[in-house]
Order: sequence, then structure tokens, then C-alpha cells
Amino acid sequence: MITTKSGKANFLTEFTDGTHTGVCDAPESKGGGDAGFTPLGLLEASLAACLNMTLRVYAQAHDIELGSVETSATLTPGETGSTFEYSVKLPDTLSDRDRKRVLAALKGCPIHGLLNKPITFALKD
Repeated sequence: MITTKSGKANFLTEFTDGTHTGVCDAPESKGGGDAGFTPLGLLEASLAACLNMTLRVYAQAHDIELGSVETSATLTPGETGSTFEYSVKLPDTLSDRDRKRVLAALKGCPIHGLLNKPITFALKD
């Protein structure tokens, strides 16, 4: 569970899971101080980080020397739904066979799977 608290600045918000803390903020153009990631940026970061970790877990489990991996994700909101676009940069030293295997592992990303299903919201008392 993540808990948030309002900061002293206009929209600055601290969040914690009880062990780790971070901050998010609105950009200056929206009245914030641009002192942290935006909430949308945190959602994009969640997918990009999970994709990155999924690739590395798969490679490690299958003895594939992966080296450094770079993933990126962008969320584009739309009127009837939103679209996540993501990309992966793998080392050039990876064989074609291993490249295909590692990229197929992206389907196992837990955040990708979660966001690919309908989501409901429930306000708790």
C-alpha cells in the first residue's frame, strides 16, 4: 500500500510504502513546483521499470548474458482509452536467438499484465 501526504508547496506530495519514500509534484505550468515526478510519470516509470526487471530476471534464470538494458514507456491518454508505448534497447552483443527469447519474456511483466486488464476503483471508508 502507498500512502501520500501533502507537502508544504502547492502540489508537492510525499509518498511512502512504509519503508521507502519519494515525492511527486505538478509541473510549473500546472501550478506546481516541478520538484518531482508527475503522477503520470510515476505510472510510466512503473511499467518501464517492471519491463526492465522482467527482462533481467528472465535472462538470469536462463543463463543469458544480458548486460545493460534500457526500457522506456510513454502513456498517451485518449477519450476512449489510453495507450502505453514502450521500447527496449538490448546490447548489440546479444544473439538473435537470445534477443527473441528475452523480448518474448516481456509478456510476463506483472505491471504489463495488470494494466492490460480492466481496472475498477473502489473508495474505502
